Amino acid sequence: MFKLLYLKNVYQLMVKKILILGSSGLTGTSLIPLLKEYNVFTTYHSEKIYENDIYLDVLSYKSLQNVFELSVPDIVINLTGIYKNLEFCDQNKDLAMNMNCNALKSISKLANEFDSFLITISTDQVFDGSKGNYKESDEICPINYYGKSKAEGEKIVQSIVKKYCIIRTSMLWGENKIRKTFSEFILDEIEHNDKLKLIEDQITSPTYLKNFCKMFFEVIEKEIFGIIHLSGPEKISRYEFGGKLLKIAGLDTEKIIPSKRSEFSFGKYMPRDTSLNIDKATTMLDINPEEIKISMQKYLHEIN
Repeated sequence: MFKLLYLKNVYQLMVKKILILGSSGLTGTSLIPLLKEYNVFTTYHSEKIYENDIYLDVLSYKSLQNVFELSVPDIVINLTGIYKNLEFCDQNKDLAMNMNCNALKSISKLANEFDSFLITISTDQVFDGSKGNYKESDEICPINYYGKSKAEGEKIVQSIVKKYCIIRTSMLWGENKIRKTFSEFILDEIEHNDKLKLIEDQITSPTYLKNFCKMFFEVIEKEIFGIIHLSGPEKISRYEFGGKLLKIAGLDTEKIIPSKRSEFSFGKYMPRDTSLNIDKATTMLDINPEEIKISMQKYLHEIN
C-alpha cells in the first residue's frame, strides 16, 4: 500500500500543472478535454463551470497571486479578455484596456516568478487590414480599440515574460455550449428569417474551433515560443463563409444577401483584410490548419 501511494505521489509530481485563466469561455471549454494527461487548474469569475474551479478576478493582483500559489503552474494559459464586438470595445475603452492589456502585466510578472511558460491569445485585429496574409513578423498597427488593447497586451508579454507564446487567431467558429459562434448564428438566422445580410468586403481567416484547439494542444506539448498564427487556411469574407456553409448543409444560399461594411454601425471598426499567414504553423505542427469544406462537413455532422 505504501509503495502504491509513493508511486502515485511521484507520478503527480512528474505530471505538469496547467493553470487556465478564463477556462469557462469559448476556447477553454473546448481545449480542456484535450488536456487529460496534465494536472489542470481551472478558474471562474461569475459562475462555476467545473467542480474544482478557483475564483479569479483577473484585475486583482491578489486574486491572481492566489491562483498561482494554489496551482504552482508549469504552464499558464491566459484566455481572459473582453470582446463582445468591435463597437463595444470602442465604447468601453477603459474596460477593454484593463482586461486585454493591463491584466497581462500582473499575469506576466507572476509567470516569471513561478517560472511558468505563458501562452496567451491574441487576434488578427492587431493588423490594420491594408494588405492581408500577415506574417508573425509583420508590424502591428490596429485601427480599432479592441485591436489596440490586444496589441498593447502583446507588447507587455514580450517585454516581461521569459518563456511565452502569443497565439493569434481569426474568427473562431464551430459548436460550443458556452457561446454562439458565427456558424451557429448563420444557421439560427436562416432557420428563423427569410434573409440574412453578411459582409462581403472584409476578409478574415475563419478558424474551426476544434481544429484550433488541436493545434493549440501541440503548442503546449512542443513548448513553442514566440508568436504563432493558428487560423484557418482560407481567406474569405463572411458572405462567402455563409454561402459555403449553407451549400454544404443543403440549404438555400439565396437567403444570404451580400452587404458592405458601411451598412452597419460597427463596419467602420472593421479592417479590410486581416487574413493570417500560417506558414509557421504548417511547418512546426503535425496538426495543420484544416480546409473549411472539411471542417464544415465535420461540424454539420456533429450538430445533426
